[in-house]
Amino acid sequence: MASRSDSVDPRAERVRAQLRDAAVALAAERPVDELTVGDLVTRAGVSRQVFYRHFADRDDAVATAFTAAFRTATRDIDGDARTRILGLFDLAAQHRAIYRNVVPSAVTQRVVAAFRAELLPACDEIAAQALAVIGADPAEPGLSPEAVSRFLVGGFQEVLRSWMEDPDATDLHGRVTTALDTVDALLRLPATTH
Repeated sequence: MASRSDSVDPRAERVRAQLRDAAVALAAERPVDELTVGDLVTRAGVSRQVFYRHFADRDDAVATAFTAAFRTATRDIDGDARTRILGLFDLAAQHRAIYRNVVPSAVTQRVVAAFRAELLPACDEIAAQALAVIGADPAEPGLSPEAVSRFLVGGFQEVLRSWMEDPDATDLHGRVTTALDTVDALLRLPATTH
């Protein structure tokens, strides 16, 4: 039977949403590697057959749930790059237990990639602004918008990783604000008011 993962049928989307919600709820309760397709279908109230029409396996369902959550979170954040980055990290801070249950799992790389994908446009914006301020020619080898953006994404992901690994850390917003202030200073961007 054909996959309905791209179906625009409202019923199919409702089932996918139920399964995504079940994946996120269960990830809040225990490590993802302990979850089964049976757990997901029971929580969502659907059959295994219906599940497999929409997702290849548990990891596909969980990764898709987080990708959708990141996309929804950033879509609802208005403002400049700084505001969007802070909003994305605020989402992570609100759901720390979930991310701790995801990180050691088989879906870690897909969830990290989804987070990176939502972080990238804001980092692209900062990179373009910085290169304009310092007068760098994007056509010159070396300092390109893509290189600066990749550097920023990696740095922000390190902020998240170090916060996640520190059981006593509570202020992710403060850490991200400090990182953004450092980026502004290093790239000679105009000071922002916050």
